Amino acid sequence: MAEHVTALPDGAAPPAVGFAADDLSWLVGLMDRDTVTPLEGGEPAAFAAAQQQFVDGAVRRGFALRELSSPPASFLDRPDVPAQVTGALGGDADAFLRAQPSAVVALGGEQPAARTVVFNFHMDTVGPHLPPRLDGGVLYGRGAVDDKGPGVAAVLGAAAAFAEDPSLARDVQVLVASVPGEEGGAMGVYGTRWLVESGRVGRLMVFAEPTGGRVFDACSAAMTPRITVTGLDSTDDHPYDGHNATLALGTAACHLAEVLGPLAERLGAKVCLSGLHTGNAHNRVYGTGELRLNIAYHDLAAADELAAAVERALPRMADGLARRFGDNPVARRLVEDWERVVHLDWLKRGLPPLSNRDAEMEGLLAGAGLHRHDGIRDGSAFTCDAIWAAGPDRYVVACGPGRLDLNGAHTAQEHVAVRDLEAYAGSCRDIVRRFGAWVRGRRT
Repeated sequence: MAEHVTALPDGAAPPAVGFAADDLSWLVGLMDRDTVTPLEGGEPAAFAAAQQQFVDGAVRRGFALRELSSPPASFLDRPDVPAQVTGALGGDADAFLRAQPSAVVALGGEQPAARTVVFNFHMDTVGPHLPPRLDGGVLYGRGAVDDKGPGVAAVLGAAAAFAEDPSLARDVQVLVASVPGEEGGAMGVYGTRWLVESGRVGRLMVFAEPTGGRVFDACSAAMTPRITVTGLDSTDDHPYDGHNATLALGTAACHLAEVLGPLAERLGAKVCLSGLHTGNAHNRVYGTGELRLNIAYHDLAAADELAAAVERALPRMADGLARRFGDNPVARRLVEDWERVVHLDWLKRGLPPLSNRDAEMEGLLAGAGLHRHDGIRDGSAFTCDAIWAAGPDRYVVACGPGRLDLNGAHTAQEHVAVRDLEAYAGSCRDIVRRFGAWVRGRRT
């Protein structure tokens, strides 16, 4: 790292930035807003009020509103947009998108990307909404660690850096982006992707995701195959008249686990056998249903190989079912009509994973006590909307307080210690100050 950066205290964790009472109140107020993604049943119109609440709080802390915008409906006319998104749009895609704007607030004047740091967090959450509560220095509720808490901490940290060194405003720009559409399988296609393609990028882009303070510069992308049965139901009095979707999808789940599990392990990918549904009654044969999988991958070649394995699996399932159950009355009609009633489609496919390295920015982050971690090697890297931010002369990382597993993200026990948010705010302050020193050093 250049000498001008090492003039700042190097390597150790920086001092925390304390949350004042009004800072904590701001965060609790944001968490109290129900921003469950519409892809999981949330109300789209509720999101804009939360974004305005975020902007108002950031402005009170010295930021200026730089952008509050949504993409046009045509932005989603792309083959890689997940089916979960297009299915949620309803009859008025423009209205859906206008109700979920992206907000960008800024410190410092307009600067080129080479002098810009971007912090990004997502305002949408998984369901169900959980109201916030503070208990012994621990904040519970939806968005505590994923992702409203880290976003507020980034704002406070950047504001502290500019308060300590007002001259930063002449040299660098800090953007904090609050985006929709990260959860529920949306994968950032109408939030982060929109901002990146609109030019809201920087030399260093930090996605404030819960990584335990580790720097992940690789994030997986994911694809979602769906096996659907569209046959006939029947009653328990005539159970052999129906196409038994329970048998079809149970067979499919076992076969895909057998085929994809070892292959994903070899390719450094992960397979999640997830939702399987036909029905709940005990006295009927369900002829319809579906099985979904989620397959996370770190390179497109692995994704192609896994997708091909899924597509080869369907006819092999039919052959295996015929050999095993061909003379069994429970399966007879299903075996006869398999090709007509069992189908494969893709709810999500073709998304790019993130993988980038940058010696200068890695050194800058390490000086702030945030060290690069090879999440691919140990399987800790995860999927997030940072996948859209990669580009020339950018270093894109996920780094934030808490951890998805240990802090109960996506569960009823989501929580974060306030001291962890304060420590992360201190790290964000140090990032901004070090970035300012780096920019000044390059100019001289």
